[in-house]
Amino acid sequence: MIEILHNKENTEKIEFVAADGEEILGRCAGGIEGGDFVIDELDCPDFFADGLIRAILNLADLHGITSARFELPEQTELLKKLGFIKGENCVISDIAEFFGDKSCG
Repeated sequence: MIEILHNKENTEKIEFVAADGEEILGRCAGGIEGGDFVIDELDCPDFFADGLIRAILNLADLHGITSARFELPEQTELLKKLGFIKGENCVISDIAEFFGDKSCG
């Protein structure tokens, strides 16, 4: 069974992983910079990206962080396809509004 889990072993960044038992299948990581949550690592097959990004954004929202920024230039097209960014704007100015009533909290 594949799970998306908060990896609490990484103390340098906030990280979520997609895992099948002990096997890591993908990861998404970032940290807080200037009041924004900055996602700067995404290493996974495209089909895990949506779940990993939503998990990390949900955690940020639950902790009162209102905005997020993507620093993933090589994955801009994927982020557009998944609806996380529009045009060249790599910022979600209101995470709670982005989720609407679809937040996982």
